[in-house]
Amino acid sequence: MDSWALLYFSVMVVIATAVQTITGFALGLILVALCTAFGVMSVIDCAAIVSLVSMMNTGLLLRRSYRDLNGHVVMAIMLGLIPTLLLGFYWLDQVGRDQVSLLRTIIGAMVLVAGTTLMLRPSPYSSLSAKPFFFGSGLIGGLFGGLFSAAGAPIAYLMYRQPLAISVIRSSLLAVFFLSTFVRAVTGGFAGHYTPDVLIKTLIAAPVMLVTTMLIEPTLPAIPDQVVRRLVFLCLMALGLYLLLAP
Repeated sequence: MDSWALLYFSVMVVIATAVQTITGFALGLILVALCTAFGVMSVIDCAAIVSLVSMMNTGLLLRRSYRDLNGHVVMAIMLGLIPTLLLGFYWLDQVGRDQVSLLRTIIGAMVLVAGTTLMLRPSPYSSLSAKPFFFGSGLIGGLFGGLFSAAGAPIAYLMYRQPLAISVIRSSLLAVFFLSTFVRAVTGGFAGHYTPDVLIKTLIAAPVMLVTTMLIEPTLPAIPDQVVRRLVFLCLMALGLYLLLAP
């Protein structure tokens, strides 16, 4: 990767980290989508980097907010997430290298769904959902977490409909993504995905992510939620359509 490609990759990390810090999800999805759209690296390499970078990002954000998470909800989601995460990882590892166009289509569709989810403002449920619903969201999210280290959209949609404080929802999401990326990173290590080139790119991405998180986190209360949602929505729509329609 030459110096210009490294610069482009660093900018992509800044964009993805900013969205994750503000919304609580989408770092993995946006980074994988950007890398795929602009051909910076393979999906397998990018997902491996995302696992480590996202784990560091969520761990950094949880250092102050872990007391707010709902442990029962996190556990129910993780019980569904881990089996399908391993299944998605296995599929990517076995056939993903030969199915680039299919992966590109799946990522594009996921980006469009995530963008739509971000703009939906459904009214919260009157009571907390039953554990099978959290388990089911984990099943769906885990598949995409294994494929792209991007489990967020279905889990985030369900969580934001719960009659819980925003701080509880956000901390619970961060905990789920920390645990899921940890499991994926360990699995990737055993599968040999962390080549020297991937580790070098991770070392480049990590400080960029940490600085971006520390700069944005203190400003969160002052950022208008609706403005952020609209801006991220437009970016995701454009990125998703590009992945689906570009030759």
